Amino acid sequence: MKLLLNLVRKDFNRNPAITTALTVFLILAALLMAGGLRVAGTMISAYDGLNYKALPPDYLQMHKGEYETAALDRFVASQDGIADFLTVRMLTINNANIVYQGETLEKVLMDNSFVVQNQGFDYLLDMDNQIATVKDGEIGVPVYYAETLGIATGDVITLKKDDYIKELKVATIIRDAQMNVAMTSSKRFLISPADQEALSQQLGEWEYSFEFLLKEGLDSGALEQAYAAANLPANGVAVTADLLNLFNVFSYGLVAMMIIVISLLLIFMAMLCLSFIIRATMADEQTAIGEMKAIGFPGKAIATLYQMKYLILMGVAGIIGYLGAIPFGNFFAEAVVRYCGTGSNPGLKWGLPFLGLLFLSGMVAWGCHRVVKKNLHSTVVELLRGTGGRRREGHYALPSSGFKHPNLTIALGELACKWREYGVILLVFIFSAFLMLLPMNMKQTVQDPSFITYMGVGEADIRIDIQYSQQLTQQQERVLAVLENDPDIEKYAIYKNGYVQAENSQGEGVNIRVESGDGSIFPLVYLVGQAPVGKNEIALSSMNAAELEKRVGDALTVVYGGETMNLTIAGIYQDITYGGKTAKAAIDFNNEDVEVYILYLSLAEGVDLDLKTNELRGALPDIKVTPVPSFIAQTLGGIVDNLSRVEAAAMAIALLLSALITVMFLKLVMAREHRDIAVKKAIGLTNRDIRIQLGIRLLVIQGLGILVGTVLANTLGEGIFSLMLSSMGATRMTLLIQPLKAYLICPAIQLLVVTITVIGGTRAVKHYHIKEQIVE
Repeated sequence: MKLLLNLVRKDFNRNPAITTALTVFLILAALLMAGGLRVAGTMISAYDGLNYKALPPDYLQMHKGEYETAALDRFVASQDGIADFLTVRMLTINNANIVYQGETLEKVLMDNSFVVQNQGFDYLLDMDNQIATVKDGEIGVPVYYAETLGIATGDVITLKKDDYIKELKVATIIRDAQMNVAMTSSKRFLISPADQEALSQQLGEWEYSFEFLLKEGLDSGALEQAYAAANLPANGVAVTADLLNLFNVFSYGLVAMMIIVISLLLIFMAMLCLSFIIRATMADEQTAIGEMKAIGFPGKAIATLYQMKYLILMGVAGIIGYLGAIPFGNFFAEAVVRYCGTGSNPGLKWGLPFLGLLFLSGMVAWGCHRVVKKNLHSTVVELLRGTGGRRREGHYALPSSGFKHPNLTIALGELACKWREYGVILLVFIFSAFLMLLPMNMKQTVQDPSFITYMGVGEADIRIDIQYSQQLTQQQERVLAVLENDPDIEKYAIYKNGYVQAENSQGEGVNIRVESGDGSIFPLVYLVGQAPVGKNEIALSSMNAAELEKRVGDALTVVYGGETMNLTIAGIYQDITYGGKTAKAAIDFNNEDVEVYILYLSLAEGVDLDLKTNELRGALPDIKVTPVPSFIAQTLGGIVDNLSRVEAAAMAIALLLSALITVMFLKLVMAREHRDIAVKKAIGLTNRDIRIQLGIRLLVIQGLGILVGTVLANTLGEGIFSLMLSSMGATRMTLLIQPLKAYLICPAIQLLVVTITVIGGTRAVKHYHIKEQIVE
């Protein structure tokens, strides 16, 4: 063992650049694998811990307006699977009446309700994940606002309408297992019962949440169908635990998913580099291996010698990667810890990374054993002659007619002869370009104004929401009056949203959220078919179509207001709102059944979006007016922040990988071509010429790698992004890019990094002399 360790140490000393580069490769793979799994473990632990303490409902139905308490009580008594039932009274207050530091919350998309602490389940928790309490004159503020608006304990929230003013001191920041993330468009403030009653006399409207906790193992879908069949109050959205989980996992889990994908790519690249280095090293040391075999050195011992170096490297990389994953994982898991706490099972964030590193170590050990064993099959005679396992290399013949561009001609000629050697570095350059572009393109897509088409509506500039209230008709008429006489508005459309009942493939009744309005004003791009025309057609979101097992041309029977309608499915579109389950049809909902009116407007050319938004807010003080870019940013804000972090990390890793593989490859190529380099010097080529030729080879390979990586980022990348969003209802994504950044700036940065690396890495050329080859 001592002899083997000495041989390994000497090999480290002989090839420090290659060893260092490979070690960094393995460290990065270990760091990302352990870091991604640490984020995943933290997310699982934190989310489970929050749910364990808060006990969110398995099913809830929102409702505005009057309702019959006895009907609900009879329904609860008739359902054996219900473990507990709760009616939550929520005082919904317009954002224009909520003031923080002198500014209203009109710019905030969220609907804000003021509630008291629940009894039995669905608790609001403080930042220690204990049941939050507030006294009269105090308020608990959602963690979402603590992060986005900077609200902290000790601050004052003012509720104001006309001459009425009430100030509440922020006593605690609260976590809400139902409404934590930005993708849930409602938020709950915690106040005392006395303050809630006092506020209700002056401003706001009551909204109710009928919440059900099920016995363990029961499905919320069955309860949802039973509730719909009982014709109970349902003037609002219905939410299941699965939908809440979907919002949370998507918001918190995207970054972990991206990191793990990147780490798997890095593992693949590290295995390629490892295989290449072992083959190159053993090809150059065939004589030494033959001598060891000739004197009776066992094949197993030789294999151990060559494997030990890389297993030691993997051990070092694993330790550094595991330790580095602690701050790395904590940084990327910061949001989930802030929103959910440290969790109920902290061991997950320590155990999952360890298992991931065991997997990585096993991959490295298997790869080493496979390559070494394959290279030891040659006989002693073949090894001593230098022919064992060595591929026949191409040799470039200088043209007899001379050169017009000698360095370019020689470099391309050698590249053509020895192209097999460049397969590994080409793949690394491809994946580096892919890693750099994919998160950047994903972020750009989510931020682009056209992303609203994945929210079930065509492109627009401003969105106006008219929530259900006793003055719904008057509010609608007032909005239309303002818009009709405004020359700054090019076009607008109004859509009313309500619910109808349909049958799924099992014959069970399901509620479908339907948007009714003129779809031709802001047209969608349909996956299949077209927008519904007339009252006999309906369009389904892709998730609804999948759940109902319907295709374009199929019939769908829906029931609304006691009337049965036989509709034909005209088209299928994408929608990531409301869990991806929506529909579009010309259904004339009664005012009391309308959950919300949504208006979209496009401004005339040259009209400033922010100024127009503020003007409309002044004209419509009780109605929510939101610029579409802000609507997207607030709905997907946390996801964009996570993508920004991943984008920065991926860019740094991609550039570092490009530099490392360039250094490693240059050292190996120069070591194997030292005879060729000496011959070139003998025929009059300078050190500068030879360095330029090496640089041309690598830059040509990198240019090809960037080209292929860019194509993959825009094709395979779209598939990856679509897969991530498919659970939300977007089954087919089109990545939107910034051409200047994607096609010019990023490739230029990669080429610059490799060029600088080549300049530094080829300085060793001056040490190769013809006289040394004559002596050999």
